Amino acid sequence: MSQQDTLNGVPFSLEMIIKGMPEHAYIFSKEGKLLTWNKNIEILLEYSAKELKNKFVTELICKDDKDRVANKFIELIVDGDDKERIIEYCIETKHGRIIPCLAMRSVVIVDGIEYMAGILINLTKIHNDKKELKGRITKMNLLKSQLQDYYNKIDQLNQVKIELQENHFINSKEFNNILINNLPGIFYLCEKVDDKFYIKRWNDNFETKLGYSKNELLNMQPYQTFTNQKEYAKVEKAIQQIFTTGSAQVTAIFNTKDGRPIPYLFDGYLLEDNGKTYFMGIGMNLSYQILLEKKQKLQEQEKLKSTELLESNKRELITTALERSKTSKIIDDTLKNIDKLLVKHIGTDLYNDLTSIQNKLKTQSTEQDNWEIFRLRFTKVHKNFFINLKETHPTLSKSELKFCAYLRIHLSSHQISSVLNITNEGIKKSRYRIRKKMELESIDSLEDYIAQF
Repeated sequence: MSQQDTLNGVPFSLEMIIKGMPEHAYIFSKEGKLLTWNKNIEILLEYSAKELKNKFVTELICKDDKDRVANKFIELIVDGDDKERIIEYCIETKHGRIIPCLAMRSVVIVDGIEYMAGILINLTKIHNDKKELKGRITKMNLLKSQLQDYYNKIDQLNQVKIELQENHFINSKEFNNILINNLPGIFYLCEKVDDKFYIKRWNDNFETKLGYSKNELLNMQPYQTFTNQKEYAKVEKAIQQIFTTGSAQVTAIFNTKDGRPIPYLFDGYLLEDNGKTYFMGIGMNLSYQILLEKKQKLQEQEKLKSTELLESNKRELITTALERSKTSKIIDDTLKNIDKLLVKHIGTDLYNDLTSIQNKLKTQSTEQDNWEIFRLRFTKVHKNFFINLKETHPTLSKSELKFCAYLRIHLSSHQISSVLNITNEGIKKSRYRIRKKMELESIDSLEDYIAQF
């Protein structure tokens, strides 16, 4: 009997589960070669699918961690999967970024072949959040458990299918209701009569899951369970393939008696017995995998929206800061021009008017309004920046906190000088005072340190 169809060296159904997982998930061989992975892995590692193909897991691990991870991997192969296999290490992306990760590896056996399933957590943002980290690990354990449970059933299913075909089960005493009723999914056996096919045997799942009675199922033709003509066209093509190549696999929407559509993955195999021709197979409900895929797509969409909103807010922050700089420069230039006019019109009414305007410009500060607008927008993007920075460094003054905020949005020294209306020398003194209060070493980057808050 042929084994499951494979894709990239991995059973097709295992490939579907991995690609639908919400975490960073991947499968690799006992030799450590990557076989399949989901989109999250490509995004994290910054490699395309083509670049990841045929890579070994060790190629993606930081040099300092390779030996330790390799030793743990050997332990997993030797000892089996009866213990938790969680390990923390750093990966290196295509562009050289170092990312701390937590990985759970697990042995998955399909068709007697051992595969290594890996689920990865990016620790960059949650390393210090023990509650969230614990929750993610719990979720990983659940995914691992579901994956292993599903493939334990698949392995049982394959063994049963081998047993059925080897013993020409149609008249065998060993083929009985107990056997087929313990199969996962729905079992069916159809007899070919001329150009038509009639259901002759099925398991209890066929009745309970789909709502048909025994009388309704006996001699029912397959097309009657597919109300959608397009879906049945796929099934019909797969049935024709069974009689050409001996087996076929197809994904199609199966309808319950009350009309509920359920996605199934059908495996079909040719069988001949006592001059009669049959095809039999198993249908596995794909609702769980499709739900995972939809959840992943939703998460990706939400992540994209969140990223776009964050980038938009960042652009608004910079615009607000630079508008403040522009306003300050206009006022400063206007005061200088008034000074020139005052010299020319001493003792005149115009002189008095100009002096009045000049005093109003000097006394009317736009700084507070502009700063408040900036602060509100800044807090939307970096919620606890000022709170955390002040708690860590309580001696920072209000003006120094502003300076740090401008550094946090990556304004240049020239731009900060313009916004705060101070000289380049003033910028240097401010940086010096802030560094001293933060007790930074000469090799420490002020910008990188502030970016942590």
